Amino acid sequence: MKLAANAWWSVVPALAFALPGYAQDENAVRGMAATCANCHTVQSREAGGIPPIVANDGNTLLQQLKDFKSGARPATVMHQLARGFTDAQLEQLAAYFARTSRGDTRR
Repeated sequence: MKLAANAWWSVVPALAFALPGYAQDENAVRGMAATCANCHTVQSREAGGIPPIVANDGNTLLQQLKDFKSGARPATVMHQLARGFTDAQLEQLAAYFARTSRGDTRR
């Protein structure tokens, strides 16, 4: 998958959220999660070949994110994005998507 030249501007906000210490409250985690929604749907259907984010317990999603970050899982863009987050932020994202997948929006 090749991104259009103007699509890279949608990635820039993700880098801002990757700053250390940013994801300390739920609003910050929601902000990080919103960057994921630029490309992924959070519903159970696929959007144009990009898999949806459905995290039943969060562990599978967290492992996938860590695999992208380490390079163990090949990708076109995700490996670059995942490297911009700390492991703690990836854990927060996985937990957030696990909660929202269950319909629980509370912390």
